[in-house]
Amino acid sequence: MATCQQCQTEWTWKETFRAVIRFKKYNVCPYCGSKQYPTRRTRDNLAVIPSIVAFLWLPMLAIGFPLSIIFPFELATAVATIGILPFFYHVTDRNEPMW
Repeated sequence: MATCQQCQTEWTWKETFRAVIRFKKYNVCPYCGSKQYPTRRTRDNLAVIPSIVAFLWLPMLAIGFPLSIIFPFELATAVATIGILPFFYHVTDRNEPMW
């Protein structure tokens, strides 16, 4: 979970989830009000993890599984991915460049 670099308070899953889905340049710490930027590694993770999970069902489609099996699998993996993304979200008090 995200931990504020100013007050050292760990955010709850719900607070971190809100930060993940807002896609803002920075988030405000719910405890001390300071600006907290996602780390470079976090931005990389938030781009790569959903992409990898989205392609898990492609081999099933290529093999010829019926959509009645693929759709529930795809839905379950999407929900699981959304649920675990806050665990990969970390913040820093300065904006890090992408490179």
